[in-house]
Amino acid sequence: MSFRLFCIFPHPDDESFLMGGSIAAMTAAGHSVSLYTLTRGERSRNGHTLNLTPQEVGRRRAIEVADAARILGITTLFQAAYPDGGLRDLDPRILERDIADKIRLLRPHVLCTFDVQGGSVHPDHITLHHVVKRLFVEMKTDLPFLQRLCFCVLPDARIAHWPRKVFGVPEERIHAMIDVAAMHDIEVRALQAHGTVSRDVEEHNYDNWMLWETEYFSFFQEQPDPPVTDLFHGLIPID
Repeated sequence: MSFRLFCIFPHPDDESFLMGGSIAAMTAAGHSVSLYTLTRGERSRNGHTLNLTPQEVGRRRAIEVADAARILGITTLFQAAYPDGGLRDLDPRILERDIADKIRLLRPHVLCTFDVQGGSVHPDHITLHHVVKRLFVEMKTDLPFLQRLCFCVLPDARIAHWPRKVFGVPEERIHAMIDVAAMHDIEVRALQAHGTVSRDVEEHNYDNWMLWETEYFSFFQEQPDPPVTDLFHGLIPID
């Protein structure tokens, strides 16, 4: 059986930093993974270091995420140019209509985005969490193929000693644990594709978390016990 996953993130690199191994594992198993990146990431702190204007950063990062998507086996990539850091200032209905159109086009069984705190409490992460969650609740009744909403998360126990403050989840909110050890080399290549943010990998990849052998997810309004080992567990492959 094959399933369809739609990953919705604000910035180029979110897909590789958060769940590159899981994406690679799913595409290798014959599942279809699509990605929507809503901004070009033009406000990256690395632009000044690289002597690039925000527009140049955005153009470069658009190319980088396309390369990473190819490496990970992503079937469909959408890229928008909403303002980096400015999603919270938009009428949320604009984002909702945009993402809803893509859900109807792709017919995913599972949606995936940030959890409620966005990991780093970046306002784009948090805004998108709420937009995607509201859409899922609204659309799932009329779209039988749409069956699950999941969030990329970090376990509290593994990040408690990090020097940078980030927000994880307690053990009971981890609903899927995906073994991605076999995808290590692909993950490395996907991370390396995001060359403009290599400084972030070097400075903030505490305990090599971007390349952990396990990636973690929470499910919305589901409580599997024990945690499952893939994002499609128990679903029906409705066309």
